[in-house]
Amino acid sequence: MSSPLSGISAEKRRQLAATLGLFAMLFITVGAVAATGPSTGVTKAFVAVAVAIAVLLGLIAWGVLRSVRLDVSEQRIDAAIAAAVAARGSGSLCSCGHDHDPTEMHYVGADPCAHDGTGDECSHSCDTCVLAALRPSPNRTRAQRLNAT
Repeated sequence: MSSPLSGISAEKRRQLAATLGLFAMLFITVGAVAATGPSTGVTKAFVAVAVAIAVLLGLIAWGVLRSVRLDVSEQRIDAAIAAAVAARGSGSLCSCGHDHDPTEMHYVGADPCAHDGTGDECSHSCDTCVLAALRPSPNRTRAQRLNAT
């Protein structure tokens, strides 16, 4: 899934997140210093606004960093798929005898398939499929699937 942030390089987004984080810390500091002074209604309002701005900037920085992490992991999966295609050459990525939906990483067919978690009536084997670790599993995590290959 691409977002408008994906058009900006990861390094620039990391810099943006760091800058936003620094400004959030600045506003927290300003609010803390203002809170140590005499307590008036204006001071309390100023402290509340400074903390609110700091929280907002912190959340924006977290969101930008999250988009970087998601894009990097997506690029890693795309590279793994490209490497599998290159290593396999032409033809099917999997020797189980069935086509796979490349966007969903699952078997595409009329009969339910136990390997996809939708049934148990299939007779093919996905053990040799190079995409097996990337395919969702109803009972194993992605880390467990990657460690098994």
